[in-house]
Parts: sequence; C-alpha cells; structure tokens
Amino acid sequence: MSFLTLLAAIAPAVSFPWTPDPSGRTQFELWVDPYYTAVNGTRALTDEPIPHLDTQEEGGVYSWLMSRLLTPRDLLVEASVNPLPTGGWVLRSYAPDAYQNATLGEFNLVQSITTGFPEPWAISVFLGNVVNLVTGSDTSKVNGVGYSGLLVSWGAWHLVENRMIRDDWLESEVKLKGDDIQVHRKLSWSFRLGWREHFNPAIHDAIYVSVARKRTDFLVSGWDPLRNASIEARIDFDRAELPEPRPMRWTAIVGKKFPAPSGKWAFSMSTGVQSELSSEYDGALKSAAPRGFTFLLRPNVEW
Repeated sequence: MSFLTLLAAIAPAVSFPWTPDPSGRTQFELWVDPYYTAVNGTRALTDEPIPHLDTQEEGGVYSWLMSRLLTPRDLLVEASVNPLPTGGWVLRSYAPDAYQNATLGEFNLVQSITTGFPEPWAISVFLGNVVNLVTGSDTSKVNGVGYSGLLVSWGAWHLVENRMIRDDWLESEVKLKGDDIQVHRKLSWSFRLGWREHFNPAIHDAIYVSVARKRTDFLVSGWDPLRNASIEARIDFDRAELPEPRPMRWTAIVGKKFPAPSGKWAFSMSTGVQSELSSEYDGALKSAAPRGFTFLLRPNVEW
C-alpha cells in the first residue's frame, strides 16, 4: 500500500470554525480533508451576525440556502490546497519507481485515488450566504458551515495524470455546499453549476454540472441509500461547442459506509469511473492526457 493510499484511508474530514468577533459578523474556518484542505474568513456585509440553522431536517437546510441564493449578505475569502492530488504529482515526479509499482493491470492506483481534482491549489472569493449549522436549541456548538452563492476561483497550475502543467485558470460557479459534522452523524453536500476558463491554449474551457451527497450514521447499519452512503456525479461540456452541448467527460462515484459495532468509527469505500468522451487537450498534452475510462478508488476511515 502506498503512502497516498494510507493517507486517503486514515485522514478524516474535520471542520474548525472560529468566531473571534463578539458581534458574530466575522468568522474563520479551517477545513482539513485529504482531498481538499482550506482556510477561509467570512465577513457579514450587514449589521446582523452570521445566522445559526438547526440541521435536524436535511431538506430544511437546502431550502434555507436555496431561498437566499439571490440575496447575498456575506463575503468570504479562501485559500485551498488539494493534498492527495498534489501528492500524486510529487510521487510521480520524485519517486517514479514507486509510482510505477502502483500499476495494477491497466490502472495505476495513485491515479485512481487522485483523479478528479484538476488543480493543486486555488484562491477563491465567495459572495453569498454563510450559515452556521447547529443541533436543536444548542447554538453554542457549531457542527459545520453551509454556503450558497457565487464563487470565483483562480489558480496557476493544472494536473493531468499526476503531471503539473503551467496554466492560469479562472473559474466561477453558483453553488450550494455544506458540512454538518456531529458526534453520531456526518453529512456533506455540494451542488454546483460552473464555468472554467483556461489561459493555456492547449486546454479547452468547460461548463459543468456537479452534485454530491455523503452521509455517515455511526449508530445505524444496513443498506439504506440515504444513510451510510455517498454519491457524486459530474459532467463537463466543451464551451467551444456551445450552443450545442458536447460532453467532454462524465464522472460517477458511489460509496458505502460500514460503521463499527462500537459506533465510534466507520470504514468507507467509494468506487467509480471517469470517462473521457472527447479530448480536453490539444497539441502535446493530447497524447499525454487520459483516454477512455479511469477507475476511481477512495477509501477512508471516519470517526
């Protein structure tokens, strides 16, 4: 087992919100995850503090965020890094023998674990609504944060099969996103409609739609599709082909969570496929880019 496989399996997602402002209008958050780690700061644009929302009803959270999508009241600035995808580049660049040893038949295990995150880092600005997620009447403990609004991101590099390619890119998206981390339950969701512009002429611009939902119930067993399960789906269209939409790729990932009898941790295994329908690249990148199907594998342990 490679170090990246071990990291994917043992590093849980954790949120650390912090509100130093007594008025509740300023907030910071550190989000730690093997695929996406970020630090951000939020400032309310009104005199009202960042609100708290009870998450007992999952649908109510979605409704609250959606109803305020067009009335932004918060500004957020974020710096993020994708540890595992960047680690795949490090392994291929500086330990090529170990990288090749991770090949199983037609698939490379490192690629299977790291594919799906096309940038090593990003700087983002978000204009929308930020809400602290709590349980019941206990508003002193924030379990997570929810977002709805417009996000604009920038980065300077692009990842292709664990290779780093110089590329200034700009991305904008309308999104609903949130993570609710409680003692006996973890829930995260992401719904996005976006556009990405590449300044490297060899990389095609794209418009995409993405949905994801993951839930872990540590005290519940069985095969309920709404509990202890995850699903992710994304489709990218070549922007140059509009108004006729031509898909460049699609991705589908499903997962199952297996809670331990103690109810304190759960093993998670997600598998899926990314299919390249038409090349996203031109020139020399086209021959180096993935073709056909890429098998995706994302093990994890949650507690």
